[in-house]
Amino acid sequence: PVEKPVVVPETPTGLAEATMALPPLGVAALPASALLSYRLSGQEKGISYQATGEMRWQRNAGAYAMGLSVRAFLLGTRLWRSQGLITEQGLAPVRFSDSWRSERAAHFDAEQRTISFSGNTPSAPLQAGAQDQVSLFIQMAAAVTSQNFKKGTELNIQTATGRDAVNWRMTYQSDEPIDVKGERLEAQRWICLPRGKFDNQIEMWLSSKYGGMPVRIKITQASGSFIDMEMNSSEALSALPP
Repeated sequence: PVEKPVVVPETPTGLAEATMALPPLGVAALPASALLSYRLSGQEKGISYQATGEMRWQRNAGAYAMGLSVRAFLLGTRLWRSQGLITEQGLAPVRFSDSWRSERAAHFDAEQRTISFSGNTPSAPLQAGAQDQVSLFIQMAAAVTSQNFKKGTELNIQTATGRDAVNWRMTYQSDEPIDVKGERLEAQRWICLPRGKFDNQIEMWLSSKYGGMPVRIKITQASGSFIDMEMNSSEALSALPP
């Protein structure tokens, strides 16, 4: 659990149009604590492989902790973690980490309004509504279940990785059904297009039946390598201990 006072950063002058234009979300809009398991297909340097993944999400009234992991033979395990606070705007990350062979981390300081990174990467100004690349899935889950978005809607959300924090443009592309164990689920497909020629394209299919959580995630690199995760089971988890 994170023991820091809730400080919601203000949006610096001139950045209002570059942050997520969403009304307050709050704890009621967030999905219940759950563990989602995924089957994964991928391609790395032209070699196809199969793997498994899971998203572990836990919250209480004021804080959350979550992790997204991918396990593949020979490639090992990659784990993304996020922990932080729950405010009237939804999730407010405090620390994000990306672990594979080594760890990279981002730290959110709401009082100083900065996001700092491990290594020698320069800090970034912290915008209101900022997320990291895994908390974004839950923030989007709360958004799509509490708001009536129209196709074509674009949301600009400052999103931190272990290396930078820039605005990701999320576009509501279409409604697409997803089959989960023979059950056909309606889902909203959102796409984040690459910001530059070396950036990833991220797609997520969000299902209201699972509190807006992603029933499919696809990440495509500029090289053409990709991971494609489709949910195959879910289970309820206990609330995050206070």
